[in-house]
Amino acid sequence: MFVTWKKRLVAFGVMGAILTFGSLSGPRQLLAQVAKAALVKNVDEPARVAFQTNLILNANPSLPNVSVPIPAGKRLVIDYVTASGAAASSGGGIQPSVLLTSQLGNTPAVSYYLTPTQSATAPTQFHHSEKVQIYADALNVGLAYAGFQPNFLVFQVSISGHLIDMQ
Repeated sequence: MFVTWKKRLVAFGVMGAILTFGSLSGPRQLLAQVAKAALVKNVDEPARVAFQTNLILNANPSLPNVSVPIPAGKRLVIDYVTASGAAASSGGGIQPSVLLTSQLGNTPAVSYYLTPTQSATAPTQFHHSEKVQIYADALNVGLAYAGFQPNFLVFQVSISGHLIDMQ
């Protein structure tokens, strides 16, 4: 019985040593991994600058195309666009569109069409709001329409997003 008790005590001591050694080595590796992860720099995050602009587009007498100024060395990332306006035509139905044309560097320009929804209670009123992700080194915003030529076509376009450094 004494021998069994000694074996159990030795086994308990060895198990305790293994657990103690394991618990000491585990957190050190974990802390080392956390320290390494903390040293990784997100190069995009500190370079972000909030951006928002509000444009009034009036298609009288022609369809306008407004250039949005983007500072040199920055890229605009558009996160959200809202377009509210009014349009009517004496010839018949009209469907206005807001056109965002973006260009990255020397690549060809890309156009994004937002089609505002006509109000059920005020047929000359149109509205559209959308979460987007559009990148632009150069950005133009304009109006287009389908249907009959408008008597009037006026829109307010709100753009929000952020600027990132390109260096």
